[in-house]
Amino acid sequence: MRRVTFVLVLAVTALLVLGSSASARCVVLPFDTAVRQSQVVWWGTVTGTEHEPGTASFSGGWTLTVRLQDVLKGPGSVGETHLAIPARCTAMASFSQKDAQQYVGQTLLFMGRLQGDVLVPFVQVFTPPSLSPEQQYQRALNDLGLPTPSPSPLAPLPAGGFPLWPIVLAALAVLVAVGIFIIVRRRHRGA
Repeated sequence: MRRVTFVLVLAVTALLVLGSSASARCVVLPFDTAVRQSQVVWWGTVTGTEHEPGTASFSGGWTLTVRLQDVLKGPGSVGETHLAIPARCTAMASFSQKDAQQYVGQTLLFMGRLQGDVLVPFVQVFTPPSLSPEQQYQRALNDLGLPTPSPSPLAPLPAGGFPLWPIVLAALAVLVAVGIFIIVRRRHRGA
């Protein structure tokens, strides 16, 4: 009797899960699973928005124009711009141009599949709340077994701290000024 009950509960659960995920607008996946299952994983900066009717009902037809900073998986090259649907789980009426505009200027991790030329995301990805976009990027690199790119000495610190190049330039300027002061002082003493 216990086996029959267990099989019945398992079958009903499977039907509910499969039936709801097939008809639902939102698919919930753990972050690492979403990275591995995505056809496309891009790290890019949102440079604008476009209205593309029919792209997705949950975005109200709004897409983001994304300049690629890195391509972790799938087609695309650094510097190219592509369209991506915002990863939101909401009804069409509640996602407006204003909502889409809030993404402009942000550098984010985009993952999902291509539908034509538009990236369609896994709508709901469970991301630990403590992960910043930069940490998501680093974690996605780790998930895919990709090396972490070495930062340029002129680039800002990955955690969004102070850029290193002004500090290096200031230190060099101080060293040059001290060197000139010492040379000038020695010449005046010798004369």
